[in-house]
Amino acid sequence: MTDDQISELLFVREEPVWGDLAMVFGAANELDLIRRTRQGVRLYQQGYVPRLLVTGGGTLALVRPDALRMVDLARQLGVPESDLLAELCSTNTFANAYASLELLRGRGLLDDLKTILLVSSEWHMRRVLLTVQKTFPQGLRFVCCPTLEGCTRETWAAVKECRAEVLQEWELVVAFREAGLL
Repeated sequence: MTDDQISELLFVREEPVWGDLAMVFGAANELDLIRRTRQGVRLYQQGYVPRLLVTGGGTLALVRPDALRMVDLARQLGVPESDLLAELCSTNTFANAYASLELLRGRGLLDDLKTILLVSSEWHMRRVLLTVQKTFPQGLRFVCCPTLEGCTRETWAAVKECRAEVLQEWELVVAFREAGLL
């Protein structure tokens, strides 16, 4: 598999559109978590979405769940608490999707959703997209609006740490597809 093929298959970036909410995925890396949260807040502040759903108990949950750290940052950046939803239990992308679906269903919000903007790191977007497409009801539109900082389509192959992270992601996606999970 060439670098260009990996880029084409993993990295998904679309122009934002008006949506019903942005679903912002947590991250094991604190810098990625901050970047993702800031991207979700940008979408909110630019009027693309009326609310954010931050998701993740995370691998640092012993310190504080990802979603709570994301809520704190979003509030510091000007998002009112009334426009924030937080899913605190999940520890991976699959669980993010399932727990977020249940949160939305439990709050009576699921039936009114038409378009969800997905926010994560660009190298993570294919797995995010495939996971929510498999988890959420058919008929919803998902738009991938990744952060354009860190490991991006343009930079990953040339930066040692990014290359390792992207190749690990590629292996995960392949393994999950082979197992029928995606």
